[in-house]
Amino acid sequence: MHNWHLTKGTAYLTSGIGYGREKLSAFDAAELDANIMAANAVQVSSFIPPGWQISGDKDALKTLTGKGVFLPIAYVYSVSNDSPVAASLAIGVNRDPQQASIIMEHAGIAMTRDTSLRISEINVQDAFNARNWAIDRLEKIAIDVPPREGLYVCALVAVVFIADKG
Repeated sequence: MHNWHLTKGTAYLTSGIGYGREKLSAFDAAELDANIMAANAVQVSSFIPPGWQISGDKDALKTLTGKGVFLPIAYVYSVSNDSPVAASLAIGVNRDPQQASIIMEHAGIAMTRDTSLRISEINVQDAFNARNWAIDRLEKIAIDVPPREGLYVCALVAVVFIADKG
């Protein structure tokens, strides 16, 4: 097991929209739109270690997520061929720099980005309250997208973890 929580790095927020003839190809197109180019996602959830930076620099991911790398990624997505889809995530940045920050994601069919984001924010607040932690600020990302006739549509949001070299 890699001790990611003992390293420093950057957690990149990203989102993508994709269309495809099948669910998987719509998901793949959404990954590409999110600049997750050719990464093996090792799905993680919920926490960003203390000391990690949070970035919305989606463009940086193009050069960091290629060549079949294995990366921890917190993500959620929704796919449909006949209804709008939405996905969101909120990160509660911990006021205490010695504690983890918390990620909460939500996605749904026939849902708006605002509804999805409201659910993500509620989940962050509840998680902080359960731990008696305080939120310094919220970092968030949300998308929604309508379907296209004859195609699946995918809405994807993610936090991609890139550890510092060294």
